[in-house]
Amino acid sequence: MSMMVQHITDIFREILNDRDVNRLLYYKDDPLSPDLPDVQSLDNYYEPSVDEESGITLPPIYSNLFKRAPKTDDLDSKPICRVCIYLGSGIPKSPNESYKLLSQDIMIDVYTHIDTFEENEFRNTKISDRLCNLLFDKNITGFGSMITYKRLLIPNPPDGHLGYKLIFTFGASK
Repeated sequence: MSMMVQHITDIFREILNDRDVNRLLYYKDDPLSPDLPDVQSLDNYYEPSVDEESGITLPPIYSNLFKRAPKTDDLDSKPICRVCIYLGSGIPKSPNESYKLLSQDIMIDVYTHIDTFEENEFRNTKISDRLCNLLFDKNITGFGSMITYKRLLIPNPPDGHLGYKLIFTFGASK
């Protein structure tokens, strides 16, 4: 496995395994309540389930909440939250240094359904803040600590959703 694949996989797993991120993405009301079970402990988190009314096989919960690419073409019909995690630009640090040293961008798009999640609270902001706490000043995988961070409004999110793009820049090697 290439170093870049390992790096992005480790970051994806760090976010996927975070209890609070899962709760903020999944539960509509009071997501951090200790009365609610951890999302990862639900039977259908990792395994598909069958809808009892329609008999249709539903994908595992995590595959709706997390994507490894900026996939949103299915969000128009779903009042859900989603995090998309993927590599952005990798720019050599300087011409005098090794070509293997990069400033690597990690792109994280956060989508929240407006009527379901944004109506009563700033859910997108809560998710973004949690992601920043997970990644800021942390040495995750082979990446160095975060160098910079940006949050940009996604101008044309799927219908009914609010979207922000978080761009984390880390020092990396190829």
